Amino acid sequence: MSLMLWIGANTSYSVDLSLPEVIRMDRAPLEYQYFQGKVPKDSDIHGFYNLKDKKIYIREEYPIDHPWAQGLLLHELLHYVQDMNREVFLCIAEMEKDVWPLQQKYLKEVHNYDWEYDALWYIVISTCQRD
Repeated sequence: MSLMLWIGANTSYSVDLSLPEVIRMDRAPLEYQYFQGKVPKDSDIHGFYNLKDKKIYIREEYPIDHPWAQGLLLHELLHYVQDMNREVFLCIAEMEKDVWPLQQKYLKEVHNYDWEYDALWYIVISTCQRD
């Protein structure tokens, strides 16, 4: 609930929502589920929000109260909130555009945890690919 309150205070999204189910899994089954059985060799998925079943899936390698785990959960909650607010995106990748900076802000403000992500990777992961 505290993460939802933070999202409400730091975005324009409505957070008057029921909380989604959060499922914690080992890396291999999480990646299998995300990639629907076709896991690439270089995969390193930490979590995802499933648009179909409206559930959040998070790797369980960190205790849930660890700052990194909280940042991952916030990231996926933001996707849930985007979905529940019926935010329109040109593609799935565009959902990341606001989420990565908000995750970084949350980790710094709440946990004094510095997360520096690769700016080029961020552009790639948050931009719709042209055909």
